[in-house]
Amino acid sequence: MENVKDKSACLGKLERCKNTIQYFKIRVDSYLYEPSTVALFETKVYLKSKILKLSEANNNLLDYLKSTTEILPEQYKMVNFHIRETSELEFDFMEYTLKFRKPVNLRPHV
Repeated sequence: MENVKDKSACLGKLERCKNTIQYFKIRVDSYLYEPSTVALFETKVYLKSKILKLSEANNNLLDYLKSTTEILPEQYKMVNFHIRETSELEFDFMEYTLKFRKPVNLRPHV
């Protein structure tokens, strides 16, 4: 993960984060990922909560960056932290979706 320190690069990364978050927001509510156990239900609730939190943070950061000409080091840290959090969401979501995959039977039927 690179450390983003340029305003236009920050805006680009945040736009990609926004698209990623929106994608996961749609996917997590898909009928394909309806939980069948308590653990999966808890994971889905956790993911939805994280998606909501990251969506709000992303919108706030985008609004701030679009409205200012100078970005302070603290804002760079916030942007980089947000990018890292979005990457973690991506990993968590992939883990969640893998639990819904059907096992592959490698034995040929005779």
